[in-house]
Amino acid sequence: MSNEKKKDTGKGKKEKHEWNERAKEIWLAGLGALSAVEEEGSKLFHTLVDRGTSYEKKRKEQMDELWNEVSERYEKTGSKVGESIDKAEERVERNLKSIITGLGIPTRKEIEELSNKVDALNKKIDRLKENEAASSRSGKKSTGKTSKSGK
Repeated sequence: MSNEKKKDTGKGKKEKHEWNERAKEIWLAGLGALSAVEEEGSKLFHTLVDRGTSYEKKRKEQMDELWNEVSERYEKTGSKVGESIDKAEERVERNLKSIITGLGIPTRKEIEELSNKVDALNKKIDRLKENEAASSRSGKKSTGKTSKSGK
């Protein structure tokens, strides 16, 4: 039995030693990685900056293309909507004119023309009154005739 214990103890020491060696290797690999990062860090940093710059440029170009496409579609759609609104306004205006004409309601232009004619007639009437008054005054003094109105 004592012999078996010695074998087990020898085997356990060997496994423990292997684990210790493995742990040490892992530790050394970590230190090696840290050393590599320190040595290559600056180079890696600049490489990453260059890649980032290139990536950003590509993505910006893609976004610009997408923005232009969206803008073009918006303009096309906007102009179509504007045309549709214009056509609808024209139809509504035609229909309103038709209704107004059918009801005998004068248009703004017709009212304006009529107003100008009334103003012109009022001016003529005022001139006639002035002429009549002037001739009436001069006629009373010289001839004594009455005016057309019977006064």
